[in-house]
Order: sequence, then structure tokens, then C-alpha cells
Amino acid sequence: MKVSDEDYINQIKQVTDMVDLNDYPIVALYNDGNFLDEKEISYNAQKKISSILDSYPGIRRVVIESRINDNTIEIAKKIKKDLSNKELEILFGFESANPDVMNLCINKGFTARNYDYYLAKMNNSGVLFKPLLLLKPPFLTEQEAITDVVRTVDYLYARGIRRVDLEVTTVEKNTVVHELWKKGLYTPPMLWSVLEVIRQYKQKYGDKMSMYISPFQYSVESLDFSRNCGRCDQEILDRIDMHNLDFNMDVFADLDCTCRHAEWEKKIQEQDRRDFPERVIRNLDALKTPQ
Repeated sequence: MKVSDEDYINQIKQVTDMVDLNDYPIVALYNDGNFLDEKEISYNAQKKISSILDSYPGIRRVVIESRINDNTIEIAKKIKKDLSNKELEILFGFESANPDVMNLCINKGFTARNYDYYLAKMNNSGVLFKPLLLLKPPFLTEQEAITDVVRTVDYLYARGIRRVDLEVTTVEKNTVVHELWKKGLYTPPMLWSVLEVIRQYKQKYGDKMSMYISPFQYSVESLDFSRNCGRCDQEILDRIDMHNLDFNMDVFADLDCTCRHAEWEKKIQEQDRRDFPERVIRNLDALKTPQ
């Protein structure tokens, strides 16, 4: 059932009744969907919500999540005007700068070239982009997944992006990843791979780039997610939470475990010499066979 404009606006009003939004310089509107899609939230509701937030001088930035296309870009420009002097930041699924990964591993229907086009359209509009990157979509080896994220950070840094979110692939029901996982054809990345991505981007860019590591579980329950041997997992997850506060690499300095050497270092040496199209075809063909 579609959520009505009135319900959306009432949710915002309930929040403003409970807390003083002037105490929150950054406000994120998360609707578990596409905020700028008028089929989900009408422009009238978007405009009303924007005007409510604009009335709080303490708010400096409003963050929304959306797919980006010509229509949503035009709506974003209008919302930015409704927010007067506040920043408007759009989080969107960029995933990878590699077109083969985007088209064959993710089936996104969006590429880095599209992003360059929209970035040019938004130039001097006051609207900011924060790309969401994806670690280890299906059909990538562990090392390829790490390299893909780091190269994607390079691509974005060259275009002026200084803040990104890293989403780590999880296994959820009714997805291709789930079907591959059931056949033993996919495993989420190890936590050491998450830390390796952080190490490499920090080594290149230091404090000039920040990467927030998103939680591995949201509203949908994950059947499997990034983990190690079980002994070191919670300590690493706690350190990732600490890193997310100020992006300080030092929090990982003394971490180690036998699984890093016994399992992860072997895993990142694994290779798949098939090109992406062949991998996708072979793996999807394997899904047709009985359990």
C-alpha cells in the first residue's frame, strides 16, 4: 500500500514534536527507497518536508537517498531552492566505476559515464553527491573486489568527491546472490577485506578522503554477511564503529588473528581467469541444476 503524502509529512512533524532539530546540523531523510521518485513521494510532499526542515536554522545539511536520472536531478534542484542556504546531499548507488562490474555483476543500468553527465548538470547547483560503493558483488574474487573498490575511489576522487559510503554485500532471500550462495558459488567478503579497502584508500589519500562503512544489516534480515573465523569478528566490528566516528586508521593498528594468515591471505590469492561474461554465464547455468 502506498504511503500517503499526509503520512510522510506527519512523520516529520512527529519528529519535530519530540526533538529540537536545531540540535542536529545534519538531518538524513531515509525512506528505504527513492526520495526523489514522485511515484514514491510526490513533489508536494517533498516540498512540504523541505520547507519544514528549512525553518530550522541549526540544520546545515539535509541528506536524502535516491537513484539519479534526468527527472530526479530536476527535482533535486527545486528542493535545493526550497532549502535556501542549507546543503542538499544525495546518497546514490554508484557501486563501481568498472562498466563490466556494473553491467554484468550488478545489472545496474547505470555507469560511471552516466554519473559524469549528471555531475556536470549539477555543477554550481549546491547539490552534493555521496556515492555508495559495493564491496564484492557476485562473480568477483576477493582480491578483485578489493581492487574494484579502491579503483572506484580513485575515479571519484579525481572528480572532486571526498566522502563515500561502503556497502558490503550481504546474502538476502529472493536474490541472485542468495541462489549463488546456496550453491556454494558466493561468499560475502571477509572482514579483513573490508579493513584492506580502508588501509589502501587511507594510504593513498589520508584525511583528504573519508569512507563510512555501512552496517551489514538494515531492515531486511541477512542470511550471511561479512565475517571472519568467529573469534575476531566482534572486535573488528567494534573497531569499524570507532573508525566511522572520525575515520582514524589507528584504531586497527593492533588487530590480528590466525584466520588472517591461514584463510584470508590464501583467499586473496585465488584467481578466476575467465572473463566476466563467461563467469556470469557459467554461474547462472549452475543455478539451473538440481540441488
